[in-house]
Amino acid sequence: MTDRLWDKSVQEFIQACKHEQLRDVRLGYTVLDDTRKILNVTATYASRKRGPVSVGYRWAETKQGWLPEVFVDLHTAPAGLPAAPRILAWKSRLWRERAGVRTALEAVSLIFFKATAVRNDLGTMLTSRSPESSEVVLEQGHLLTLQTLNDLAFIYSGDQAASQRP
Repeated sequence: MTDRLWDKSVQEFIQACKHEQLRDVRLGYTVLDDTRKILNVTATYASRKRGPVSVGYRWAETKQGWLPEVFVDLHTAPAGLPAAPRILAWKSRLWRERAGVRTALEAVSLIFFKATAVRNDLGTMLTSRSPESSEVVLEQGHLLTLQTLNDLAFIYSGDQAASQRP
């Protein structure tokens, strides 16, 4: 892993955060039963009809185990379901904005995958530099990465980014 690849991953994450209909992008962790931590993404969708609506990508415990899901407001659907944006738009009373809901859910999913790539790249960098690196070092690296990604998301998502552009 080189610094150039690391920079590319971070730049791709920043580009994903610049979605015009998303504000207040935040990342967090879900701790699984085996103590693994998986990223979650939450953002605010700027609805024309209802104003700010919470959207995101997270992991939920189901009968089949831990599965990814997307959500709009209080309504959830499996992340891989092609009809999920339409179903969630209908349940959230945003049917006329279903195209906007779809792009917002695609954007938070993209942010999730780009953030996961940055986190994995960091893990690769840490283990390549010190193969015997401890779990404590990796855990500290992941926490610092989460903090950095949240800072970048704050700077580049929504109104903050629009006010800083020339």
